[in-house]
Amino acid sequence: MTAPDPTTAWSKCSVCKKPIPYGGAYLKCVVSTCNRKRFQLYFCSDSCWDAHNPGQNHRNPGYTEHLAPPHA
Repeated sequence: MTAPDPTTAWSKCSVCKKPIPYGGAYLKCVVSTCNRKRFQLYFCSDSCWDAHNPGQNHRNPGYTEHLAPPHA
């Protein structure tokens, strides 16, 4: 797995690997095991979050919307 280009992308989608730009919108799973300090899952769209959800067997699935930090 390669790191996103720091000049154009803040991170990348955990499912489709599409870049998430600085200042861009992204989704995070609300389940704590998907958001540990060393293991963060980010999704570019609700369809990518939907693709993640069935395999995880979450009891109370959901996501929150966030904005990536602005480019420094």
